[in-house]
Amino acid sequence: MSTDRGPDRTRRPDDSVGLRTPEQPSALPDWMLNPPPARRTLGTRLAEGVAALPGAGAVRRRWWAWQRRQPLRQRYPNTMKIIALLVSFVASLALVLVLYALYGQVLSGG
Repeated sequence: MSTDRGPDRTRRPDDSVGLRTPEQPSALPDWMLNPPPARRTLGTRLAEGVAALPGAGAVRRRWWAWQRRQPLRQRYPNTMKIIALLVSFVASLALVLVLYALYGQVLSGG
């Protein structure tokens, strides 16, 4: 069985892999090698201040639990569709009745 690699292309154990070793200087500028720490913005300072309030951890955990809840439209999809149909029917009927009353006032001149 022959391969693409001949005996001259095999890697010897003393060959380097090609990574930069620590004794070699880097070509990157110092500000890229050691960037300054991120600035604390107003939002970060406010978030840290709110997180330091007593009871903030419990409120945060309750908020996360509330956001992980399953909405009613996912728990009861058919029931919510029927309720949405009835609500839209009542809203459109109310809109038609309001328009009819306004139109009646315009015709009567009053």
